[in-house]
Amino acid sequence: MNLCFDLDGPIIDVSDRYYRAYLESLIGTGANSDHILRKEDFWKLKQNRISDLEIGILSGLSVKDSITASEARRDLNFKEDFLYMDKVFDDVFDTFEYIKSKNINFFVVTLRRKKQLNPTIKQFKLNKYINLDKFFPLADEEKIQNDIQGKHILVVNAHRRLGLNTQETWIIGDSDTDVHVGRLARLGKIIAIDRGIRSREQLEVLRPDYLINNLKELTGFLS
Repeated sequence: MNLCFDLDGPIIDVSDRYYRAYLESLIGTGANSDHILRKEDFWKLKQNRISDLEIGILSGLSVKDSITASEARRDLNFKEDFLYMDKVFDDVFDTFEYIKSKNINFFVVTLRRKKQLNPTIKQFKLNKYINLDKFFPLADEEKIQNDIQGKHILVVNAHRRLGLNTQETWIIGDSDTDVHVGRLARLGKIIAIDRGIRSREQLEVLRPDYLINNLKELTGFLS
């Protein structure tokens, strides 16, 4: 068995960073403080696929300002100065230790650019658990047509480089992209986790093989 982890959602909690990007995107728009969303409300909207444009309107912005803010947020979400706001979920390192004790091969495939991934590896010392050659990000200047296509290519290339059989791999992800990639790549099992960018209700519609709330539930499948 092999385990293919997405980074953001299963491993890294990005909610603080995304909320900071949201607040930053409102600067200069004339946003009224009475309409600025609380983090909990903002994140619930993100998890339920409400667009950045709609979030701007719900924050009291005009359509024009909402468009400006949503465009700014695409870059702000991965602003280098904001990456330090990420956190590792509490169950991650214990899970990695457990997986290693079972001699299960695992690796990470992410749509982060390499330059966005490296600070996180260093910050949380992820290379203590996963060799650097088992992280598969996008190249810094690589352009992709869509997330599903881009991640599918990364998953297939990861299996080729590691010499693995895709049907013997389970993918653990937090988004519709991860579920669709799991099917496209013909991976053995698709495990969706609802603590990331998609809510449980959104993930249920996609019918993954398993839907979990945390990685402790994953280890239950592996015991």
